[in-house]
Amino acid sequence: MAPDMPGVIRGLFAGLLVPQVEIAHRTARVQRAMQTRGLDAVFVLQNADLFYFTGTIADGLLAIPAAGEPLFLVRRSAERARIESPLEAIVGVESPREYPALLAAHGIGPLRRVGLEMDVLPALHYLRYVRAFPAAEFLDASPLIRAVRAVKRPWEIEMMRRAAAIQDRVFRRLAEVLRPDLTELDLVVELEAAARLAGHQGLIRFRRFNQDVFMGHLLVGEAASVPSFIDAPAGGIGVGPALGNGASRRPVGAREPVLLDFNGCYNGYNSDQTRTLAVGGLPEDMVRAYAACRQILAEAGRLLRPGVTAGWVYDRCVAIARDLGYAETFMGHGAARAPYVGHGVGVEIDEVPPLASGVEMLLEAGMTLALEPKIVFPGRGVVGVEDTFLVEEGGPVPLTVSPRELTIV
Repeated sequence: MAPDMPGVIRGLFAGLLVPQVEIAHRTARVQRAMQTRGLDAVFVLQNADLFYFTGTIADGLLAIPAAGEPLFLVRRSAERARIESPLEAIVGVESPREYPALLAAHGIGPLRRVGLEMDVLPALHYLRYVRAFPAAEFLDASPLIRAVRAVKRPWEIEMMRRAAAIQDRVFRRLAEVLRPDLTELDLVVELEAAARLAGHQGLIRFRRFNQDVFMGHLLVGEAASVPSFIDAPAGGIGVGPALGNGASRRPVGAREPVLLDFNGCYNGYNSDQTRTLAVGGLPEDMVRAYAACRQILAEAGRLLRPGVTAGWVYDRCVAIARDLGYAETFMGHGAARAPYVGHGVGVEIDEVPPLASGVEMLLEAGMTLALEPKIVFPGRGVVGVEDTFLVEEGGPVPLTVSPRELTIV
């Protein structure tokens, strides 16, 4: 790396580097949770978790002991990691075979019970660590890590507000360019350009296996109601079977719903928002359905308070939808129905807790949750609205800012 490159990177990333106090707070929280579970260490390898606990992404291993300072062993690139991360102990390595000796040399050990991100770690990597640390018992640390990440601090909330501002820019750009005969793909190119120019990092992260989505969805008419592999009420056709979701070459028509479910992402942090638009209006039954979605969002949104369970919020949303006459089409139709009405949002778009049936996780102040009531008209389209909320003691605060009214152009 050129001698002046560290200064160049820090200059370009001014205001984006994660403060040391944030990393220290996150480390302390996960260590307290580790101690209650009797873990000697947690090994972090997945990019989203690495960013959360180090402030950078590198090819390597972050070892967080139950007490004391973490050790970041980096194959590529330790030099850059030292520029971006406030961690003190960042050591360059050539091979993972060096990990056991380096951990021991830094006082991390003996290791009897070690946590791994077993929901995302490839089996090949898991077996590598089993061989490298034969005396250790490996346990799943993902629930622990995700619970720590679920509660946000003001620095993180600011990143999410900026992500929401990008979404608002995208929404307003769609209202400017939406017209008949343009295709979903024509429109999504405009929206992706607007998002990138506004600061979108260009990538959103899902934790769930094989949930591949690029920046979000712009779906028109019946294309939105086509089921896909995505665990969502609206998936889209896509441009081919290799990635069977999202925008297609299907043209926009008059009086059909245009569903904008576009993810904002700024400096690693996501925001989730959905809005419904149309050219020349919508049929009356869809107008009523969209009003029902707004009513569910308003009534259920007020329930996002500390101390209630995520499953209870879901049950209330389903009950409201049933009372409004949408029991069979709320959050999907038939086998394609999504089993949730919202989810946590943060460095991944599908954080905990999911607002789903039977989820007993309690909401806490500082959690950020997307609530997304949608109603599906099979073969005709999808209408819906979604906002991301910050849970606070005095009531939920919306982070997304775009107008919720049905937008007719």
